[in-house]
Amino acid sequence: MTTQIHRLKNGFRIVTEHMPGLASASVGIWVGAGARHEAQNQNGIAHFLEHMAFKGTERRNALQIAEAIEDVGGYINAYTSREVTAYYARVLETDVPLAVDVIADILLNPILDRNEIEVERGVILQEIGQALDTPDDVIFDWLQEKAYPGQPLGRTILGPSERVSAFDREDLSRFISQYYRPDQLILSAAGAVDHDVIVKLAEKLFGHMQPSLLSSADKAYFLGGEVRHSKKLEQAHFALAFESPGYKHDDIYTAQIYASMLGGGMSSRLFQEIREKKGLCYSIFAQSGAYSDTGMTTVYAGTSAEQVSDLATITVDEIKRAADDLNEAEVARARVQMKAGLLMGLESPSNRAERLARLIQIWDRVPELSETVGRIDSVKAADVRIYAEKIASSSPMALALYGPIDQAPTFDQLQERRAA
Repeated sequence: MTTQIHRLKNGFRIVTEHMPGLASASVGIWVGAGARHEAQNQNGIAHFLEHMAFKGTERRNALQIAEAIEDVGGYINAYTSREVTAYYARVLETDVPLAVDVIADILLNPILDRNEIEVERGVILQEIGQALDTPDDVIFDWLQEKAYPGQPLGRTILGPSERVSAFDREDLSRFISQYYRPDQLILSAAGAVDHDVIVKLAEKLFGHMQPSLLSSADKAYFLGGEVRHSKKLEQAHFALAFESPGYKHDDIYTAQIYASMLGGGMSSRLFQEIREKKGLCYSIFAQSGAYSDTGMTTVYAGTSAEQVSDLATITVDEIKRAADDLNEAEVARARVQMKAGLLMGLESPSNRAERLARLIQIWDRVPELSETVGRIDSVKAADVRIYAEKIASSSPMALALYGPIDQAPTFDQLQERRAA
């Protein structure tokens, strides 16, 4: 497999990886603009624009966009995160030029028809309503908001209904002008791809664009605190977060190994203690997520109203215990799980294309896989123990509770238990 990178004169970047033996490819454009790049009065606009990209261009209407890809057996989709918006397709080898052309068309030539804006506004408002009705979705938005209060990184990706209800064509066009610039775009492709062919396509389709002089997003500060929403539900939903490293921090792999050891699988501490031994929940997990300048280690579980207090306090106890008695065998297991997940994921051209784009966005290069594996292998039990002690004692904390939570401990009570 060969990774190749090219940069056009205007700053537009192309990264490809040929995967021998495949008859298909994944190709997409990753835009360096997500929810954290929005001003407060723009919250939700990056996601709104993602929806509108498929609603028609100067060359194709909405149906023709879908038919162009599906008529050749392909698949096209998009997503918005807090730091990127991605538009991608999976097609057969011979149809890669078509996929690049369609994606370029929806990014560069959206007509933003006012009638379609109103139709899609209704769709997004329904999506917001659905998220609010899904406890194990909305609780993470509340947790994020409490971790980064009053900051772009703390706002929801979908945005509030009142803001989404007010966006007009000019708002969408303004955001495109701000962020859909060549130096913010990465074309990534993996699978049955020819690098030189894709570079020529990119030059033809994107080479005319003028670069921008964008400032970076505001630095985020994890502050923490508590949010509680009492509601008559079947389960009490519990989410706890601690400040963690960003992508470029030396401890990024230490944080991910710690989260895997704490709650990354059936052999993890939280799963064994809280589900298997105590039977307090059906599902519990921990994960470490990262952004460009910060991150969150998150624990989530759902349980009954009567058991939420035990679940919360035992979770804190296990976090403290991990700082005292984690061992090399646990860390070795977490390292292997992390490497296996990475390597298995790279068997998919879609996962590989996304990884390439994210690495280019973060590092402006694609580190060799051996470099990444080496950094994972270099994390020792002593490193994880030091990190675990920081989580157990001094890292800022955020707490979100939703459902029948009258018996749940408060933020201050959990902090006291943490400090005891």
